[in-house]
Amino acid sequence: MARKVFISVLGTGLYEKCKYARDNFESTETHFIQSATLEYLNVKNWSEGSMGLFLLTDSAKKSNWDKTITQRRDTRINQDVIYPGLEGIIEKMKLPLKIKPLTIPDGNNEEQIWEVFSKTFKELKDGDELYFDVTHAFRFLPMLILILCNYAKFLKGITLKSITYGNYEARNKETNIAPIIDLLPLSQLQDWTFAAGQYLETGNVDRLVELSNSELKPILIEAKGTNEDANNLRVFISSLNNVVKERQTCRGLSLIKSESFGKLKKTTEKIIDGCLIKPLEPVISKIKDSFADFDTNENIKNGFASAKWCFNNKLYQQAATILQEVVVSFFCNRHKIAIDDDTRREIVNQALILKFYHQENEEGDNWSRVSDVDKPTLADILTDELLSDEVAANFNNLSEVRNDYNHSGMRSRRQPLKPDAIIKNIEKCINEFENLFI
Repeated sequence: MARKVFISVLGTGLYEKCKYARDNFESTETHFIQSATLEYLNVKNWSEGSMGLFLLTDSAKKSNWDKTITQRRDTRINQDVIYPGLEGIIEKMKLPLKIKPLTIPDGNNEEQIWEVFSKTFKELKDGDELYFDVTHAFRFLPMLILILCNYAKFLKGITLKSITYGNYEARNKETNIAPIIDLLPLSQLQDWTFAAGQYLETGNVDRLVELSNSELKPILIEAKGTNEDANNLRVFISSLNNVVKERQTCRGLSLIKSESFGKLKKTTEKIIDGCLIKPLEPVISKIKDSFADFDTNENIKNGFASAKWCFNNKLYQQAATILQEVVVSFFCNRHKIAIDDDTRREIVNQALILKFYHQENEEGDNWSRVSDVDKPTLADILTDELLSDEVAANFNNLSEVRNDYNHSGMRSRRQPLKPDAIIKNIEKCINEFENLFI
């Protein structure tokens, strides 16, 4: 079971008593938001081994932590007031926490800021669940906490479960109740934005899928599937994942038929009209823009657009494979050959080879590889005005690249291509073949 860790910064101010509330929760009256938040989080039911980490400067420790404190001077009323330290209050709560005060510097320079970061990070263990109270996290600390969380997510696999802020200034002065504000959505937005950015930059959708499973499934389970916005976002991510997998695994027929893409586009419109995370809508629009080259109907051009997408996302082997097969499909389509007829697709392959070697007449081994009944079709393809010498040369070049790539360069008859040469050749072929699909 993951260890739960409550982390809070303690300030130096003289805090007045009030109650803190959120939803149906209302705390006991207290000077300290920390004790109210511990009540709100129901920490008394946490497992043994959980930890409460309190970040204290020397001034905060002296002013607000030590349980020996009995009174402080309240300059607002010019009187001494009884003022117990937070340490004593937490002890009386009898929580199943290992309480650890962590002395930190004031953060007056870059070196001290990094010391705060380093000391806090060292206290975390792999897989921890973090609950942050940022009420007294002044100056640089809120930003440091967000950065620390992302850093620890990556290196220690932590999960950020809560970020809260006690807004004393917004209290109801009649009831003396102040709100606890949930700031976790800010971190969640950051997670979703990074995940969407990862897709836009690399074509990798894994992080979006992980967020769908970790954040959307619980919402849908609790709402018994009735939360339409959460369901739309989940279906959108699932559809995007299907589209990406079709490209990653070179599913040519699916790419051309575009059924998965059609579903994705419909779902995208629903997301933009009403997104579960409102600030995420412009990010979803950017993902939508990445689909601009795709047709929702069956179209050979979708295959070419997929090859370009793979190349732009550094999926070079997939780009070469899809590109070559979609060129064959293009000529199949023009000459009434079903694009999924793997036997008759060979006619187009042979036509491209014969054109490259200038063997348009019935001679040579390649003509003999085609049945007599298919030779008229082969002859028609060879006279196709779009089957130029340049197309045939680029197709042959792509064949060499694809073979070299698929065989890991382990071919004794030819010198293996350098990585840059492979990439440049694929790019050149994409640019040259684009004229066929305009």
